[in-house]
Amino acid sequence: TTSRRWRGASEIRFPHRLQGALGKMSASNTDSAVFLTDSDDEIRRKIMTHAFSGGRETAKLQRELGADLEIDVAYQWLRFFLEDDEELDAIGKSYGSGQGPYWNTAAVKERLVVELQKLVRAHKARRDVLTDSDVDAWMAVRALGAPY
Repeated sequence: TTSRRWRGASEIRFPHRLQGALGKMSASNTDSAVFLTDSDDEIRRKIMTHAFSGGRETAKLQRELGADLEIDVAYQWLRFFLEDDEELDAIGKSYGSGQGPYWNTAAVKERLVVELQKLVRAHKARRDVLTDSDVDAWMAVRALGAPY
C-alpha cells in the first residue's frame, strides 16, 4: 500500500505547536516546540507536560469515549513523524476507542517521545560529523544545473 506520506503531493501539513492548534510554534517560547538541539530529557519534559491532549477528563470517560484524535497533539505529531502506517493505525484505533495498549494519553505521548528522541539523536549524529568545509561547500554560490 502507498504510505500516507505520499498520497497527495499537493497536500501540505505542518505539526501544531505543543499547546494545540491555536497559535504557532515560536523560538521565543521554548516549550511550544521540540528543537533539533533538545536533549532526551527536554524532549520528554516538553511532550509529557506541554503537549495538548485530546484525552478525556477521567480514565472512566477515556475508556468509554476514547480520545479526540483531531485535537490531540501527540497523535497529530505521530501522524507526521511515525513512518509505520500500520502502527499509527493501531495507535489511532486504540486511543480513539479508549481500549488497548494506547488507551490513554500517557501511552501515546510516551510513544511520541521515543520517536522524537530517535529523530533528534540521528540529526545530532549527522550534524556532529560535518566540517566547516562541508558547510562552505553547501553554502557556495554555484550553478545548480537546471534542465532548461
